Amino acid sequence: MGGNSGSPRLNGKADLVGLLFDGVYESIIGDWDYNPELNRSIHVDSRYMLWVMDKVDNAQNLLDEMTIVK
Repeated sequence: MGGNSGSPRLNGKADLVGLLFDGVYESIIGDWDYNPELNRSIHVDSRYMLWVMDKVDNAQNLLDEMTIVK
């Protein structure tokens, strides 16, 4: 599972469940030379992102613009 920082992470129903946050150096070429022993990515859960926007960043204006499906 590679991609750029901020790439969407989808579940089996194509629902957005988070974003790619970071990855190891070996993930950069993972699309061409995938090694399951080395390829790692860190993903951020969308529920945590929404919590941070609300409680930490006080980004209520952005939350008001979003359609959040529970």
